[in-house]
Amino acid sequence: MEQDRRSDSALWLEATSGTEAAFGVVYDRYRARIFRRAYAQVLNTADAEDIVAMVFLEAWRRRRSVRFVDGSLLPWLLIVTTNVSLNMRRSARRYDRLLAAVPRGPHAVDPSREVEERIDGERISGRLRSALERLTLPERRVVDLCLVEGYPLSDAAAALDVPIGSVKSRLSRARKKLKEALGESPWPESGVAGPPETPRSATASAGDMEVLG
Repeated sequence: MEQDRRSDSALWLEATSGTEAAFGVVYDRYRARIFRRAYAQVLNTADAEDIVAMVFLEAWRRRRSVRFVDGSLLPWLLIVTTNVSLNMRRSARRYDRLLAAVPRGPHAVDPSREVEERIDGERISGRLRSALERLTLPERRVVDLCLVEGYPLSDAAAALDVPIGSVKSRLSRARKKLKEALGESPWPESGVAGPPETPRSATASAGDMEVLG
């Protein structure tokens, strides 16, 4: 099928006017990209699939107030992906703390060890993940857009609806925190791991995450 070359803003106008097929085009256009970003955050295929669904549900819920950058909805979707992913990880940590408080038998497996072993098996650096968690949410959004996804400062400012000076200051603070946590080489040489097997819903263009840098 020939690729639909209409801009996201044009498709979104059609979608909000009652054309369901237009929303489907936007979904198919970005579902794999959102999945990769979500997977890089949660390192779990099922959770990443859930995040994709929640991101597009949130996009539809806020369909009258989404923001476009040069006609593209992707920067705004990536911001929502970061928000949803971090919320899911906070919920998972609360659950792990509750689970850890439940008395276990003498031979029970410590679930926290299983989680640690699973994460250790991924290519993403544990030190990098820990360093990123030191950032505030505004700083993390800027890092995801500018350092991970490679958007220029002006596009990040447009997507976040803040002055470009705010993006610069947030990025500067984030870089300083990451350098303090990781030393002179804040980014790993290898990229963030892609999922062990790309789900059917993300086959359009799924692949490894871009190398941070």
